Amino acid sequence: MIEVISEEGHGSHYFTLQWHLTAKCDQHCKHCYMYDSPTYEQEVRNELKYETCLNIIDDFSNAIDHWGISGRINFTGGDPLLKERVFDIIEYARRKSIAVGILGNPNHLDYKTAKKLKDLGVIRYQISIDGMEETHDSLRRKKGAFEDAIRAINVLNDVGIPSVVMFTLSKINANELIDVIRLVAKEGVSIFDFARMVPIGSSMKLKEQMLSPQEYRALLLRVLEEYKRLQENGTKTHYGRKENLWTLLYHELGLIKPLPKDKETIYPGCAIGCSILTILADGTVLACRRLPLAIGNVPNQSIREIFIHSKEHNRMRQVEGMKKCGRCELLQFCRGCPAVAYGVHGDYMAEDPQCWKGVQDASH
Repeated sequence: MIEVISEEGHGSHYFTLQWHLTAKCDQHCKHCYMYDSPTYEQEVRNELKYETCLNIIDDFSNAIDHWGISGRINFTGGDPLLKERVFDIIEYARRKSIAVGILGNPNHLDYKTAKKLKDLGVIRYQISIDGMEETHDSLRRKKGAFEDAIRAINVLNDVGIPSVVMFTLSKINANELIDVIRLVAKEGVSIFDFARMVPIGSSMKLKEQMLSPQEYRALLLRVLEEYKRLQENGTKTHYGRKENLWTLLYHELGLIKPLPKDKETIYPGCAIGCSILTILADGTVLACRRLPLAIGNVPNQSIREIFIHSKEHNRMRQVEGMKKCGRCELLQFCRGCPAVAYGVHGDYMAEDPQCWKGVQDASH
């Protein structure tokens, strides 16, 4: 079982809330997990009021103080900049010594807004680039969306907020991932990372666009070589490795070794059940935004109560019961992506459908 923060406070030393302040958005991306979700209309109708948001921040502050750990809130949406009194909400969180990041889009990010966010102490602003211009604009259903993203990066650089670019990977844009990796280095992006498309929400219509295990492994090898090349050339962009199957590749390359079976510590890998929660615009709480199973509700329950005592959340921690990962020597480091497993199989304990371990000829 995953070791978690307990009522005594041991476990992880950093806790993150991904908080979807609003479902309002003036984009309608083809792969968005928000639209076509069973929760979407409920989020629109029952968006939390300003005062309730402040109460939830108080609750989060009390939880991390009780556990003796640091906290971060990544405010997102929709577009979080469309949330009423969003600057006041950010300011309140900062007064509680909570780090604040923004996961947004570029549409309403002008210099004045970015400067305000900088003055409030926002530590990073994340936008998406999901391909080069034609592909990105097509996925956004908006001509000029790519140019908007580049403009936003320049604005963030100008005011001194670290820029983060995320890329959602599928067959639609896989052949442009290397180009985007080079682009963000050229544009001075602070952090780049990518994640696989999860077939939930609007992405359910794109399930056939998921890479096969063999295709995914081959792409990771190409990406690794490009990362090495750029780093050797002195790029200032940090290239993240949030994708859990990097662990399997590193193991195959001899860069990590599995721990003895009697060890119980869980190392980097899927953060579900360890150090993260998601809050939707109506207060529904999920273990991960890409895993659409409610584990509680704020403000009806406290964050401590949900995180420690939710039955569904505790089941997610029983990693030994994962149908493929539970038998794998890399269980403590990896665990694949339960959200992808759920999107494909309807069971987050099922095998990650893009894991190539044991798949014939995957390494050739």
